[in-house]
Amino acid sequence: MNYKQLCITSFSLSIMLVIFVQFGYFHTMDSFIYEWTKSMSNSTTDTMWRIFTLVGETEVLAILSLVIIIFLIWQRKWKESFLFLFLMGIGVVLTFCLKVLFQRDRPGGIKYIDFWGFGQEIISYSFPSGHAVKSLLLLGFIIWLFHHTGNPNKLKPLIYFLLVFAIAMCGIGQVFLHEHFLSDSIGGFIIGVSILFFSFWMYSLWEDRRVRSSLKSNHREKKEIAN
Repeated sequence: MNYKQLCITSFSLSIMLVIFVQFGYFHTMDSFIYEWTKSMSNSTTDTMWRIFTLVGETEVLAILSLVIIIFLIWQRKWKESFLFLFLMGIGVVLTFCLKVLFQRDRPGGIKYIDFWGFGQEIISYSFPSGHAVKSLLLLGFIIWLFHHTGNPNKLKPLIYFLLVFAIAMCGIGQVFLHEHFLSDSIGGFIIGVSILFFSFWMYSLWEDRRVRSSLKSNHREKKEIAN
């Protein structure tokens, strides 16, 4: 898979989307979707959507990330654990920076960051949706890990479908809960994909360099033995 090309394409789409959002091109669509979801809102649907968006909650995300890291270290997958920390770190920092940079108001009023009681004085702006970005990164990494290190399994397509479904529902759920506009979630998904492909691209470059270095080392050793 050409991660470089995918990274450039998704990054270009991210820039275009940011520009469109800043100039208000999605205002009509966002307003229409907001009013439509508001008319459909009730306690039952709100509870359902909150369940779907749990994976994007900061505390749940932190716990799941810790479980993944422990699992990778237990399996001695050092490179994969570093990759996971790398992409999640970029996702958290970039999402926060973009929120502060654009300061787009949320549809449901002002929200504050709350990480187990910390950061409650910091406003959490609307664009991009942190739930969309971080759920895509975490579950996208699991898809990548399962694809590259998992054994052949007939259930793989079903597992991939469920993970992609969970990602989509996390972003869509934020719209139905009036936490974000639709363009916030779309932007979060595209930015998340960009980070994911960039991380995989860097990882593949590092792997290629490591393999070439190993081959050169083996070649030199053979020459020395032959001489």
